[in-house]
Amino acid sequence: MSQKGYAKLSNDLWRSPDGMKMLAVNPAALAYYVAAISYASDNMTDGRLDETVVRYVLRVPDDVIDYLVDEGKWEPDADGGWRIHNYDKWQNSRADIEAARARDRERKTRKPAASSTKKDSARNPDGIRTESDVNPEPSFNQNQNQNQNTSSHEEVGEARASAPATATAAEETRSESELIDVWEPDASCIAYADELARAGHPRVDLGALATRFRRKLHARGLAAYKLRAAPEALSAEFCTWIDTEVTILAQQPKAAVAPPTRHTAKPPTHRHTWDCGHVQTRMSPHEADYNHERHGWGASDWMTACAAEADRLNREDGIPDVESTLAGPAADTGSAALADGSMA
Repeated sequence: MSQKGYAKLSNDLWRSPDGMKMLAVNPAALAYYVAAISYASDNMTDGRLDETVVRYVLRVPDDVIDYLVDEGKWEPDADGGWRIHNYDKWQNSRADIEAARARDRERKTRKPAASSTKKDSARNPDGIRTESDVNPEPSFNQNQNQNQNTSSHEEVGEARASAPATATAAEETRSESELIDVWEPDASCIAYADELARAGHPRVDLGALATRFRRKLHARGLAAYKLRAAPEALSAEFCTWIDTEVTILAQQPKAAVAPPTRHTAKPPTHRHTWDCGHVQTRMSPHEADYNHERHGWGASDWMTACAAEADRLNREDGIPDVESTLAGPAADTGSAALADGSMA
């Protein structure tokens, strides 16, 4: 992130046709448009706006994005995201700002030149001090637009007084390491993961992913990812890690789920008796071969033959012999009585 500086904004923006239209039709679009310029200038993106930054850092609604694109204020970028229209025409580029800072650092490291301030006796031989000598003031232009490498006189003086001449590599490394250690996924990262989950994508374990993210930053350094030493820059990069993790999780084969065991009730076991339908159907072709007359209280030859067939079928079905097959179905009172010998 840049230090003190300014983005250029035309004085007549409010009364320009585009500005007046946004104020009348979509005031929020004007606010987000100015905020995007401020963000691009502060982060030296040369007018490029990553989609993650737009949606989860600046939090620009979709309808405002569409409006700014339709009005030509934002242009879709080939690599994703958007570019602010004509940004490089009015704002200082990253290369210009870094070159100016390099010149300033070089100037600070050089030995100060001898003071060119004249003594009062040399400047005013007659001993008369003019108003300009008493209160010297630099010329000031009200409409002058400042940018990041053209700070005001007060800011330059403050920066010179407070900033050290050079920052050692050890201090910069220690500061970067501390930043990585204390960084945690912020609200924008959590909201992005929640939005993906609501859309049906796999849920990401942000804690575990953040641990891997910090380890990778420690191993390679922020410069390898072209990141600024700022928490919001790390959060924006972490959102891209969330995208990658979601893609990986979606491609993993899902564990096969065994179908639930279905317990089906076994049909009740049928015990064949001499007069059940199965036996009677099988024995009917031979019915004429047997005498149907009962022998006193005993069973007839027909009943005995049918009972023997019933016992054979029960053995085939694995049904143990528990009682005489002459008992017959309980509902058939005639057969039961016949088995008991109570009917003649």
